[in-house]
Amino acid sequence: MRFDQGSGKRVYDWKLLAGQTVQILRGKEIVDEGIVDAVTFDGTVLWLRQRGAIGRRMVLKERGTGIRVRLLR
Repeated sequence: MRFDQGSGKRVYDWKLLAGQTVQILRGKEIVDEGIVDAVTFDGTVLWLRQRGAIGRRMVLKERGTGIRVRLLR
């Protein structure tokens, strides 16, 4: 799967991301992207809504996983 070149601002507080288009990072590599559908109260888990057959997936805030909010063009 190929993603657009990374752009945007890295976000450390996931609680504020509902409705935002984001890129999921593992280290410096973009591994996924989509719209944040929901975030847990403590901000440690989010649901990412994606295009295509996958639909939705859960992303855990763990060491090495980051989020970048995409800039609108």
